[in-house]
Amino acid sequence: MFGKNEIVGKRHFPADDELLVVSYFVTLQGEGPYSGLPAVFVRLAKCNLACSFCDTYFDSGDWMTFDELSTRLDEEIWDRPLSQDQYVLVITGGEPLLQKALTPFLELQESHGWKAMQIESNGIVQQAIPETVTLVVSPKCLEKEGKAVKYFQPGKDMLARADCLKFVMESDPSSPYSTVPLWALDWKRDTGKEIYVSPMNIYNRAPKTAKVARNANQTTVEDRSKVEEVISFWEPGLLDLAANQRNHEYTAAYAIANGLRFQLQTHLYASVA
Repeated sequence: MFGKNEIVGKRHFPADDELLVVSYFVTLQGEGPYSGLPAVFVRLAKCNLACSFCDTYFDSGDWMTFDELSTRLDEEIWDRPLSQDQYVLVITGGEPLLQKALTPFLELQESHGWKAMQIESNGIVQQAIPETVTLVVSPKCLEKEGKAVKYFQPGKDMLARADCLKFVMESDPSSPYSTVPLWALDWKRDTGKEIYVSPMNIYNRAPKTAKVARNANQTTVEDRSKVEEVISFWEPGLLDLAANQRNHEYTAAYAIANGLRFQLQTHLYASVA
């Protein structure tokens, strides 16, 4: 697990006109329905879970007003060849739905001309997000002493609102992450919507760039965006390649057997944020 990842709830976010932002950056969307498309990411701080395999830093953040964040996002793409309507705006975390200011921020962004907007959530926390926003629900497990025990099942309202489900998988047969729960397969059958599955990446250590940044106390939003978000699959020694091979091959076979969509974290293989 990268970072401290302190578990918090909605009470941590009293503001309805500011967001606690970890980072913002231009990248490729790695997973989900917009995989492979140019995207502008906003990572929001804090989570209601502390998954032992989590590969993102989201414990540090800066409070930003809607105008300030919108300006920063515009600046990210001003000097690039694509216009705003060719980027997907992706809000992720942590758990973005903890912050009640998210919905009014997204309502403001509806008029900004994005190609699409997407939120990724673990599905535990609810918020009435705009219908124009694609909701990707990526369920996670309850953990005890760093070991996954069982999936948290999203509530009926979240499952009804979800545009797709996304699961991380590993090959260990004793782990709940080795299967997609039956309630999710039933949801797919009943709704006709997609389930995406990706292999869990197992790390030997944190990325060198992130370690350098943290050792130098570079915790500004600019440093978190430009340094910590860049993780490369090709960094020597970063990943446990034997464990990752098992997870990749297992997840691919599981997808074939169950009619699910297999995906990789595209941005890691391209060495972009």
